[in-house]
Amino acid sequence: MDFDCSEDVEITVQNFKCHVTGDYGSGKSTFASTFPTPGFVFDFDSGIETYRERRWLYRQYPLVPKSWIQFEKDIREVEKLVSKGEIKTVVVDSTTTMMDIAMERALQIDPRRDSNTQGPMWNVHYQIVKNLVGGKLRKIISFDCNVLVLSHLEIKTNQETGAIVAIEPLLTGRLSKEVPGYFGEVYNCITKREGKETKYYIQTKTVGFYKARSRISGKSGIIPDYVENDYEKLIAIINKKEKK
Repeated sequence: MDFDCSEDVEITVQNFKCHVTGDYGSGKSTFASTFPTPGFVFDFDSGIETYRERRWLYRQYPLVPKSWIQFEKDIREVEKLVSKGEIKTVVVDSTTTMMDIAMERALQIDPRRDSNTQGPMWNVHYQIVKNLVGGKLRKIISFDCNVLVLSHLEIKTNQETGAIVAIEPLLTGRLSKEVPGYFGEVYNCITKREGKETKYYIQTKTVGFYKARSRISGKSGIIPDYVENDYEKLIAIINKKEKK
């Protein structure tokens, strides 16, 4: 795959903030694992094995209400480590299970249930989840370090025809649009079969229903539409260290 970069723009990237989407197995955690360490992973998906062999601290969160309370405590502790320069990258992996734990906490905060389904009440519990998740993500994004928030994708279809109408981050309600808006860099992870080998890429521009964007790339097109799934190679392109 050829890489092109502008010859008249020089950019040094610090505190890289990125929302990374993708299907299961598309390389989201693999991409995050290539970022500078020491790092910290808020591991909601029990996938810390992906980060092995590098300097990653982490906390895992079972699907119980008290996990959210532990998460809130850990955010404060990680912020202190970041401020001391002891953490260079923070990863939320992923928002899918994070939302489930937030719902467990919401049901604990307000134990009422829908009279028909005995499940969550849309106008009560989902609003609590939105506030919990949105608030904590904005806090983490404000950290003075690299931050990656990983999300799985949800395929939305027309109920009558079955046609795909959108592919969006798997987040509750308006969060599927609000969370990507927190970031200047929104990438989608994909795999491509090249010969007998499966290769992993990050997609930096919207292609079909799969949304992505890069403010760093901008109109100059500094970053190609597809880049190998690796932080160093991405930064090399941005900093003009990698030529065509």
